[in-house]
Amino acid sequence: MRKPIPAYLVLVMLVVIAVTSVGVFSAISSASTRTVTTIGGEILVITEELTITPQGIGIVTTTIGAAGDTLLNNVTMTSGGASANTALTQGNFEYRLECNVTTTSAGQEYSVELFADGTSKGKVYIGQDPSTPAVDDFVTIKWDLGTSLDDSVYEIQVLPE
Repeated sequence: MRKPIPAYLVLVMLVVIAVTSVGVFSAISSASTRTVTTIGGEILVITEELTITPQGIGIVTTTIGAAGDTLLNNVTMTSGGASANTALTQGNFEYRLECNVTTTSAGQEYSVELFADGTSKGKVYIGQDPSTPAVDDFVTIKWDLGTSLDDSVYEIQVLPE
C-alpha cells in the first residue's frame, strides 16, 4: 500500500519542477511537429504554432467541471489567458501547463492530451481566436491526477484538429 506524499515534499517537488521547467522550456519554439524530452522525464509533442511550458504539479483548490472537453466546446486562447481543464476534484493533485501562440492561424483548433506512463489522463481542446488571434495569446491547462502520485513519466501531445 502506498502512503500519500506529505505536503512539504510536494512543495519541494513543485519548486524543483518549476525551476527545471523554466530553464529547459524558456527557449523552446517549435519549427515543426517534434518530440522533446526534458531532464525531468516529461515528453512533449507540439506543433509549429504553439509553445508549451509545464507549470508543475499542484493541489486542486476547488472542484470544477471540465472546460474544453469537446472540440465544439474548445477554449479560445486570449491575451489575458484562458483556462481549460478536465474535471477537477478539490484535494486531488493536478498537472498544469501553459500553451502560448507563436504563429497565428485564425480559428485553428488543437487537442491537448496528457499521458502518465502511457495512460491518458484526459484530452482538452483549445483554439486560436477565429477573428483576431495574436502572438502570445495563451491558455493554462490542468488535468486531475487523483489522490496520490507515483513515479510517472508525463507525456503531452498537442495536435492540430
